[in-house]
Amino acid sequence: MIESVSRRALGGSSGTYNVRASELARNRLKTLNTTVIFLDDTQHCFQLEKRAKGQVLLESVFQHLELIEKDYFGLQFSENGVMPTPANSDLMRWLDPVKPVKKQLRGQGNFYFAVKFYVSDPSKLQEEYTRYHFYLQIRKDILQGRLLLPPSTACLLASYTVQSEIGDYNPDEQGPRYLSGMLLVPGQTEEMEKKIAELHKLHKGQTPADAEFNFLDHAKRLEMYGVDLHKAKDSGNKELQLGVTSVGLVVFQNGVRINVFSWAKIVKISFKRKQFFIQLRREQSENYDTLLGFNLLTYRSCKNLWKSCVEHHTFFRLHSPQTSRGRRFLSLGSKFSYSGRTQLQTVED
Repeated sequence: MIESVSRRALGGSSGTYNVRASELARNRLKTLNTTVIFLDDTQHCFQLEKRAKGQVLLESVFQHLELIEKDYFGLQFSENGVMPTPANSDLMRWLDPVKPVKKQLRGQGNFYFAVKFYVSDPSKLQEEYTRYHFYLQIRKDILQGRLLLPPSTACLLASYTVQSEIGDYNPDEQGPRYLSGMLLVPGQTEEMEKKIAELHKLHKGQTPADAEFNFLDHAKRLEMYGVDLHKAKDSGNKELQLGVTSVGLVVFQNGVRINVFSWAKIVKISFKRKQFFIQLRREQSENYDTLLGFNLLTYRSCKNLWKSCVEHHTFFRLHSPQTSRGRRFLSLGSKFSYSGRTQLQTVED
C-alpha cells in the first residue's frame, strides 16, 4: 500500500524535502572543527560548539592527552595560518581561554600544542609524562633554531635523544652511520654524528625516561632555555631581542645577553602603539625611577610582548591571578589579564 501511494505521488506533480540533509547542515552551522598538531607531530580534530570559548578547546586537548600538569601548556596559532618558526614568531598568538575560538582563529589555520611556561628546573615536574612533553618541546626548539646552543652541547643532548629512541648501542645492529637517518641537530654533519654515537655508547642502561630526564637536566642550563624572544630596537635604533622568562626580562644583542631586569626590580610595564616601556625601581642613590623604552615592529607585536610579560609575571611570581583592581604593575588601558592558574597553585595541588 505504501509503495503504491509513493508511486502515484511521484507520477504527477510532486515535491521532495530532504530532512536529513537539512538537519546535518544545521548541525554544521552550529559546530566548529579545529585541528590541533601536537609536539610529536600527530594531530587530532576537535569538534566544538560554534561559540565555544578557548577554555573549552584547551580542556578537550588536555583530556585527549590525559595530561595532569596542564597549566604549563597552551595552544598557539597564526592569523595567516603559518607554522610556528623563529622567522614568524611575531605572527604567533596564544589562544585566549576567555574569548571565543572562532573570533581568534579567523582563517583556516591549525592550532599547535606547545609549552607556554618553561619551569626553571623540569626535574621538579611531578609527572614523567609532563617531562616527556617538555623534552619534545625543547627538541623542537633546538631543531627549529629557537634554542641556540654550542655544537658540543647539541651533540650531548642528541645522544640522549638517540638513547631514548633506540635504546642501548648495539654494534651488531648499528652500523657506522646508523644515525644518518635521524634528524638530531641543526646543520647535522657526519662528524657530528660520530660524536653523538660516541656519547650514545656512554648511556648504556638508561631507560627512555632516564635519557629524557638527563636531556632536560642539561637543557635547563642553556642561556636561551625558556626565553620567549621578541624583536625590538632601542632608542638608538639598534636591533635587540627582548626575552621574557620566569625570572624577568632579558635583553640580547647579536645573541649576547647584555642586561637582565628581574621582576623584583620592575615597577611597571606598559605599551603605547609600537613602544614598549619598562619602569625600573630606583636605587638608593637615585632620585627617580628609570624608564626604558623600546620600539617593536608593529602594534600587535608590541602588545604580544606586553601580554607575555603579564602572563609570565603572574604565573611565576604570584599566588593567584590579580583582579583588575590590583593590576598596578601592568599597563594602563588594556583590559587583558592572565586567567589561568599560577605555578604555586599547580604545585599546591
